[in-house]
Amino acid sequence: MIQAALLAAAGFLAVAVTLVSVGPTGTAVSSLAMGLGMGGLASLTGGVAAFLTLSGLGAMGFTLILLGRKLPALASAGWLLGRAPIVGRERVFDVRSLRLLAGVGSLMAARLLSGHLAAGTVSTQGPGFACLFAWEAGIIRVVTGRGPADLALGAFCAAIGTSSFMLLSSAHSTLGWAALITGVPAIVLVMLARSAPWETGS
Repeated sequence: MIQAALLAAAGFLAVAVTLVSVGPTGTAVSSLAMGLGMGGLASLTGGVAAFLTLSGLGAMGFTLILLGRKLPALASAGWLLGRAPIVGRERVFDVRSLRLLAGVGSLMAARLLSGHLAAGTVSTQGPGFACLFAWEAGIIRVVTGRGPADLALGAFCAAIGTSSFMLLSSAHSTLGWAALITGVPAIVLVMLARSAPWETGS
């Protein structure tokens, strides 16, 4: 029980990092944090294989995004997206403030909903809560996204939260699906991490 609580806390911290991160470096750190945090949760029932699958994908994203600084070919979607025009508009809150406000709301929703989820024999009040919060944080990143990188990070966050919960529910039969569900957004994240934002004005 103590182990589950500690891993759930680590997962929650990983999601918090992802919720407020900005820029390519923040995206890389978020990828690593989510891989380790959600991989730790998945290891409660899936063991080392589940941990290595999710943490490996997170570490892959971290490494390739940082390498993209020296190897532009890794950010291979740039030719497709190009540079969007700068658009300025008045804001009451900046993007981080909006994400934090939405994050507080999603935290309360995740706390209420996690009691109604079933993840095998694992208590959902801890690990299930962290997985649900990861999914909600991914949606927040998509809704408040200011460019392709934000959308890709949101999709990765939601996917890895979903995969972690799947592995908590049924580790061995879903390992391949978890790798696929998380792996595709991880590849897209690497491709879009250095793309220009749609809106850079304040």
